[in-house]
Amino acid sequence: MTVKTNLGLVEWAKAWLGQVYWYGCCCYACTQSLLERKTKQYPKSYAENRMSRYRADIAAGKKCADCIGLIKGYYWTREDGTQVYGLDGRLDQSANGAYNAAKVKGTIDTLPELPGLILWKSGHVGVYIGNGEAIEAKGFNYGIVKTKVKGRGWTHWFRSPYIDYITEGSAGDAQTGVEETESDANQPAEGGAEESAPDLGTRLLRVTQGQPLMRGSDVLAVQTRLLAKGYAPGRLDGVYGNLTKAAVVALQTACGIKADGIVGPATRVFLR
Repeated sequence: MTVKTNLGLVEWAKAWLGQVYWYGCCCYACTQSLLERKTKQYPKSYAENRMSRYRADIAAGKKCADCIGLIKGYYWTREDGTQVYGLDGRLDQSANGAYNAAKVKGTIDTLPELPGLILWKSGHVGVYIGNGEAIEAKGFNYGIVKTKVKGRGWTHWFRSPYIDYITEGSAGDAQTGVEETESDANQPAEGGAEESAPDLGTRLLRVTQGQPLMRGSDVLAVQTRLLAKGYAPGRLDGVYGNLTKAAVVALQTACGIKADGIVGPATRVFLR
């Protein structure tokens, strides 16, 4: 099963900022064939007075989603980036259907500080990204935007049953240009506290030619965090192989630290 996490949903939503709102779409490229198909399905939402904008979206190479489609697009996308309708039995639900099916939910005044929760008001959903902010496919005139939770009329929050909710470990300020060595990878930070969050462990993770591949729950935690941040580590199997190493190198390169495929203190900071 393709693992989906709340942190991954937040990163996914951030990556879609600035894209456009097309009703009935789940994170698709805007194309003429898609426009024709959706016009037949939802003629009221694809009326003639909107066609010039839709055609402009196509010409600009935009991507599109509606409010629940932004979320379904995340949990229907495999590790290789391929979208599969109903992936791993995750149902096609409307905004209200997703809220009604949720087992864990509450009123908006009880919203926990947990990024990746889904915000709901009748007929509409958004993704809570923390610090009182959300990302939502707001509507035809707005597209996918970041908004303040307060004042948007949200009435409830809920957890999707298709998403694993994890809590980030507290991380210090990330420093770029930090190189990792085997000697410092297992050293405690100042004050005797471990630099890494407990679930990421403190082992130095690497691929060593001629040696058995490293395995364990800390490897699985790294793989899960990589996937949540948009890097494909291969199968989430707790085995530190070449695909996981390549995903680590990609993360390290993007973060400006030594890109050696070794998971030590500096890399773990960027995995939190």
